[in-house]
Amino acid sequence: MINIKPENILYSLRNNVVDEQFFGFIVLYENFSCIKKIGDDNNAPFYLRSLSKPVQASLIQDFNIIERLNFSCEEIAICCGSHCGTNFHVNLVRSILSKVGLSENHLLCPVAEPLDKRDYDGIKRSVYNNCSAKHALMLAICKLNNWDLSSYCDISHPLQKMIFKRHLDLSLADKIPISSDGCGTPVFALDFNEIAHMFFNLFHKYDFILSSLIKCPYAFGGYGRLDTEIIELGRFNLVAKVGAGGFVLIYNIKEDKIFIVKMSQNNNHARRIVTLNALYQLGWIDSNPVPMQYCNDLGEIVGDYICNFSFL
Repeated sequence: MINIKPENILYSLRNNVVDEQFFGFIVLYENFSCIKKIGDDNNAPFYLRSLSKPVQASLIQDFNIIERLNFSCEEIAICCGSHCGTNFHVNLVRSILSKVGLSENHLLCPVAEPLDKRDYDGIKRSVYNNCSAKHALMLAICKLNNWDLSSYCDISHPLQKMIFKRHLDLSLADKIPISSDGCGTPVFALDFNEIAHMFFNLFHKYDFILSSLIKCPYAFGGYGRLDTEIIELGRFNLVAKVGAGGFVLIYNIKEDKIFIVKMSQNNNHARRIVTLNALYQLGWIDSNPVPMQYCNDLGEIVGDYICNFSFL
């Protein structure tokens, strides 16, 4: 087993007693080179999960989808993201499918409840799955190429072979471990250097992805989604993508830098605290909206979160 040593990057104090501890890695890249690292990853690969979605969506350019299907900024953005399942997001997914004569019944992602339940009708549906826009794009590409629609999630499918090759080409990896993601599509593992190379190359080559995410952050994720929040806080200079398993990647457009947080625990609240505190320390956001105190169920302040790292 590869020996990795995540750092204790966040803990909480309740009456001077350590209540919780959160471990992980933080890395900062400039010009394809790592200039700061917290935690010893020992060049271990990590499964990208939804971090791959903008890379998968880069195939929009290969098949001229924007012109052929008259894709809007919102439709491009949602294909890159993990949406929260409001009526707005669901209608975008249905619009993508309808443009190629398909419906949500063709989606192979699992049925789910939406992450944002304000519009929820109480029935689990595939279209509510946060990966449904990615699946809709995959189906659209298959329909335009007369590829089989029932096996588009298989690693042997022409679509997935293209996606795998795109990961290889952009990351410059020699080999890539493959598994199955939560939504049923192939998921790939890369080390931090390969992840950084892949996203530098992606953002340098596919400007339409950058511009769509900057212009349409709500379509990309939605209310309560960390990547949407970072894009809005970044004032047209930051693009972010979250992934399950504690991942978040941020690209600073003006400085041409990539920042990655990989938590050991899949805890979204801890990931948000760590990420926004680090971005504020770096000067990438003007204010830090995260409260560092936490309360009990009665609303009484009982403790403080302490970030155990510094970029100052």
